[in-house]
Amino acid sequence: MKKAILSIFVLFIALSSSAQQKKPVTVKINTPTVQCEMCKKKIEEYLAYEEGITKVVVDFKQKKTTVTYLTDRTNLENIKAAIANTGYDAEDVKAAQDAYDKLPKCCKKPVK
Repeated sequence: MKKAILSIFVLFIALSSSAQQKKPVTVKINTPTVQCEMCKKKIEEYLAYEEGITKVVVDFKQKKTTVTYLTDRTNLENIKAAIANTGYDAEDVKAAQDAYDKLPKCCKKPVK
């Protein structure tokens, strides 16, 4: 009898803990300074190590980055800051100058 009650209790805890996890959210972020395949690779690799981010797809032709993340682990502002720390603008967040300076020449903004 005790084993049955204990089993039901463990099952209840397992089900309730899985119900608390929030569903992932997908957002599109304008990344106007993304120029090439190398930019795409750099952002996708950098964001893969950020906590809470489950998927990243950079479209350098459309200049958009699609990010899927868990809202209980990170937020949109943290993601934009991470992109800026990679050396690229993310909507209203400008690239970190030291990271931008380290980018290869093909990844920098065209000089007008």
